[in-house]
Amino acid sequence: MNKTMYKGLLATAIIVALTGCNSSDDDATVNIDTFNLRIAHINDTHSSFDPTSLDFTAQVNSEDMSINTDVGGYPRVATALNNARTMAADENKPFLALHGGDAFQGSLYFNVLKGAGNATLLREMNLDAMTIGNHEFDLGDGPLIEFVNKVNFPLLAANLDTSADSQMSGVTNIKPYIIKEYGDVKVGIFGLVLEDMKSISSPGEDLVFNGEVVTAQATVDALNEMGVDKVVMVSHIGLDRDIRIAESVNGVDVIVGGHSHTLLGDFTNIGRGMGSSIASYAEMITNPNGTSKTCIVQAGEVAQAVGQADITFEDGDVTVCQGNNTLLIGDNFTHEYVEDTSESLTEADQSAVEAFVAEQDNIAITEEDALLRSIIDIDYKPLIEQFEGKVIGQVFDANDPVDTGMLDHVRQPGVKRNGASLPVTGSEAGAHVAASMVWKLNQHGYDVDMAITNTGGVRNDIKNDENGDLTAGYIIGSLLYFSNELAIVELKGSDVTQLLEDTINYSLTTSSGSFPTFANVEFTFNGKAVAGEQIEDLHICPNGVAAGSCTDIDPDMTYKISTNAYIAGGKDGYDIFETKKLSPVIKSGFIDNESMIEYVEALTLAGQKLEEIPTGLTFIAPTSFEANLDNPVFKPEDNQ
Repeated sequence: MNKTMYKGLLATAIIVALTGCNSSDDDATVNIDTFNLRIAHINDTHSSFDPTSLDFTAQVNSEDMSINTDVGGYPRVATALNNARTMAADENKPFLALHGGDAFQGSLYFNVLKGAGNATLLREMNLDAMTIGNHEFDLGDGPLIEFVNKVNFPLLAANLDTSADSQMSGVTNIKPYIIKEYGDVKVGIFGLVLEDMKSISSPGEDLVFNGEVVTAQATVDALNEMGVDKVVMVSHIGLDRDIRIAESVNGVDVIVGGHSHTLLGDFTNIGRGMGSSIASYAEMITNPNGTSKTCIVQAGEVAQAVGQADITFEDGDVTVCQGNNTLLIGDNFTHEYVEDTSESLTEADQSAVEAFVAEQDNIAITEEDALLRSIIDIDYKPLIEQFEGKVIGQVFDANDPVDTGMLDHVRQPGVKRNGASLPVTGSEAGAHVAASMVWKLNQHGYDVDMAITNTGGVRNDIKNDENGDLTAGYIIGSLLYFSNELAIVELKGSDVTQLLEDTINYSLTTSSGSFPTFANVEFTFNGKAVAGEQIEDLHICPNGVAAGSCTDIDPDMTYKISTNAYIAGGKDGYDIFETKKLSPVIKSGFIDNESMIEYVEALTLAGQKLEEIPTGLTFIAPTSFEANLDNPVFKPEDNQ
């Protein structure tokens, strides 16, 4: 059997009886009702049919080696779930496979197929149940209803009231809970969705989303009245709210979560740190009654990992909960990706890395399920290739008489990499990429104030092809080919100021791609000023710099900032995103290149071309950096 996530899991002890003394001092045998359950789980898979990329550290010959490989994808998840199910059957152990919501969005497959591709592939995974994520409602009720009617497992949402909705009231496969029977033992599984769903998605107006805590307790009580004392909640409300449920509700034995994209567990053995600072994998939280406990698990994002938990119940209460998440990787190892190249491993190093992985509990080389891979490659990939040739709009730069069909991109102002050197304003292309982030998130009710992202994530100019058209394929393959997820970070205004100064200086001294590009912000960076005072006249422009209506940033106000998930984690000089964030990072499930495509399409629908917009930057180079600037300026007529 292919080794996946099962390495190193301890078998749960089965306790059949305990012996004690009664009050009359007569010896008596106290029978303990013991039940063991195994749960395999996924969440926030976001249409990640194909693998994504993973960097990790392997110990090779007593030294750390930085490794890149592919990770996850639906075919690997299918393999892991099938293996988990087989192993549970071999051990005669009751088994559940659960999905914590948000199968929709996240890749071009969803852009093209909507929910149909997910329905087909998830059917093959033999899930027992799934809850409804906020992204399942992004396109309204219709695509969700089609998905629900096609899958072979129920969608659970105890706090969703569909009774007043003419479309969804008749959908029979959305249920508050189900009851699974294992011999004479009953396990109740109920779903919980965001009570504030309408603020971040597009559900029907007549749908009602009831309170999370109240509904959870009422559902547990109802299940208990039916003789069900083993209760699993599959939720899409985020780790912090899962913890709130555990601390506020009696009787939820296990929470299989989603929404916060949290890869719970300790991954320091592969150089990736702890998945969360507030909970470990299978964290046990004491309920308000002070006696019973709730075990919480969650398995990260974008189909990279599958979690597995072994749970022991005694007289209806959880006494043991243990397990881990496992990253599902390929064996196509290279040295960690740097700039535009990566280097293959020697045969000896390849073998050493494989041996290292085989010894770990939380990362495993996993084969792809052949059926799912063939469905994707034969039925879906040709549609994606066709989509990539789709014309989405045209570029026109009136300020550039040389290249009117191109918006130029530079990593650092005044240093040519592609197109013009733009010594004062910085990247024309980056300004639109940042604007598309704000546009996309605010289309879905996130109310972000600005976008700040790194120019290194923008890989090229934005330009028409030889026919004078901008295509979806160019956005995906040349402009934003990393497919970064949009994330939201909250900072105080004073920390926004410090972030901008820090990242610009980091770019000028350490990493060119960390230079920020932004939307709804304007300021002067004066590199000749003293440290701490280099950001001058920082304004927030709610409707974009071109619209005016800008106001001074308030150092004490909280601002919502759109960025990409990579730098939201404090990478590439963006430490403040990690150290000064006022709340957990929100990962939206939207991908930057998809968002850019939709943004351009919206402009085209409105009869507009993609034209140059103000970047918001006035850049004054530090004296120490002046030698790096282009002299003479390349294409000076495009520096308006």
